[in-house]
Amino acid sequence: MEHYTAAVEDMRFLLERVFDFEPVLSRATASEVDAQTAFSVLEQGAQFAAKVLAPAGVTGDQIGSRFVDGAVVTPPGFKECYRRYCEDGWLGVDLPAQFGGQGLPLMVQAGLAEMVTGAYMAFSMLTLQGRSAARLLIGHAEAAVRDALVPRLVSGEWAATICITEPQAGSDVGRLTTRAVRQDNGQWALSGTKIFISYADQDVTPQILHMALARTPGAPAGTRGLSLFIVPKFKLDANWQPGERNPARVQHIEHKMGLSASATCELHLDGAQGFMIGEEGQGLKAMFDMMNVMRLETGIQGIGVGAAAMAKALAYTVERTQGGPADAPPTPLTAHADVRRMIYTMRARVEAMRAMMFETALQLDLSYAAPDAGTRATAREQVQWLLPICKAFFTDTGFEVANLAIQCHGGHGYIRETDVERHVRDLRVASIYEGTNGIQAFDLVARKLLPDGGKRYQEFMRRIRADLAATKDRAGLDDIRQALTHAADAADRVTQTYLAQPPAQRRDAETGAAAYLSLIGRVASGWMWLRMATAASEDMPLHRRKRELARFYARYLLPEVLALEQQASASAAWIDGLDAETLVDYR
Repeated sequence: MEHYTAAVEDMRFLLERVFDFEPVLSRATASEVDAQTAFSVLEQGAQFAAKVLAPAGVTGDQIGSRFVDGAVVTPPGFKECYRRYCEDGWLGVDLPAQFGGQGLPLMVQAGLAEMVTGAYMAFSMLTLQGRSAARLLIGHAEAAVRDALVPRLVSGEWAATICITEPQAGSDVGRLTTRAVRQDNGQWALSGTKIFISYADQDVTPQILHMALARTPGAPAGTRGLSLFIVPKFKLDANWQPGERNPARVQHIEHKMGLSASATCELHLDGAQGFMIGEEGQGLKAMFDMMNVMRLETGIQGIGVGAAAMAKALAYTVERTQGGPADAPPTPLTAHADVRRMIYTMRARVEAMRAMMFETALQLDLSYAAPDAGTRATAREQVQWLLPICKAFFTDTGFEVANLAIQCHGGHGYIRETDVERHVRDLRVASIYEGTNGIQAFDLVARKLLPDGGKRYQEFMRRIRADLAATKDRAGLDDIRQALTHAADAADRVTQTYLAQPPAQRRDAETGAAAYLSLIGRVASGWMWLRMATAASEDMPLHRRKRELARFYARYLLPEVLALEQQASASAAWIDGLDAETLVDYR
């Protein structure tokens, strides 16, 4: 059974050749950070992922977390992984040094996140929540709360969760009913039920801080009535030290298709102690600081798990022999045309997503630390545009890649011994949690495209057109340039159709939103392949592979935008032709 090998060489190529990495490093909050330091961090992260996390991930899937005597027990090896992860400082790679982090750019953290997720996705979810909660508190908590709690999250001494979903509301956040009542001491008492909470209980840290949305008395309906609270597992005293058990308890854990090491819990709050973070009624806005980090890294789960499955398929297809002339030894699977098609497809998908991951992380870094306000504002708008694409397109595409990896293994991919089917089971949920991919598509069109008249889209496309113009005289790029030009034109046509629609006709855009996001994801991937092929100018194996994969993406995969353009342009009448009763009648 192969474990895990990180794509460090590919990451280094991207950071050195494709992206302007040095200016981001120079603005890092940690001192004496240079490119070599960043690469050293990634190389050490790759070793940790391969030697520590990946073997434990197999055990974690086989045994899973269990609910014993009212508490969650993590699988063997999990505590040791977490202890070593925290002791080595991995949890705070991109968090400010003043709180115990390393202050490195998010671009470095993104590369690390791919490795951790690819090696042990269930484990990565615990560390992700702690990092994301730390960012939320840094941005919105009062100084006393921030200074007391953030260092404990950054060190991994304490963990955190995100608590939004409720049984009656699902993704409809505006219908949350958990109540928060102010107490005489200024604290709050929260009552309600939260579901699908990852690591709402575990035996790894002595304290868990639940970041929960709740409604205060008299608050307006909808999302404007939601406030944000910290609800600790153990009550906190005036000095922020844990004491008696808080009435925030897990009743059971869910039995899931995958991610068995990650306990998904139902959490009951029965007058639980809570501390408001930020202003009353501004909870969802504050929560987005946590959700945005989590949505990017949920997208990275698509890359990491897809890449891990792909690596196993590459190793297997080289070693496995089958077919060929009867009077000769069997040939490697890599000699067969259909297997080669799958390998090309997996590599072209994964390597484009990895480049787009770094592009998005770069824009996030610039949105925080660019030297001028204009650049920060533009980067912030590009992050808003790119995040729903990363979350939805990456998770859908990573799932496709993991399925292809099973196909490359044939029947051996379907049995557990090869440890490939685990990736499909684990990754399936990534298109559901942190906002379903359908919600991401709606968000892209209804909230990121239409309200500002396409401003974010235009900046995104301006950069693509600029790279097309800058490479018009470069030899060897004709295939990718031509295909990307046609794909960008298709995106423009659909976008202009959406922008021209009157409000009464906006359901047409909602109908085509999923196809539109998929189309934009492919345009973005084509853009990444143009940039990679441009940078791959030397006669060496990695550069030759980049140029060849760019041609494959141009000729075989980018033409998918032709069908997506038709789907994205579909009228709502195509899906509204049947009344609801007739639509669901299965007799």
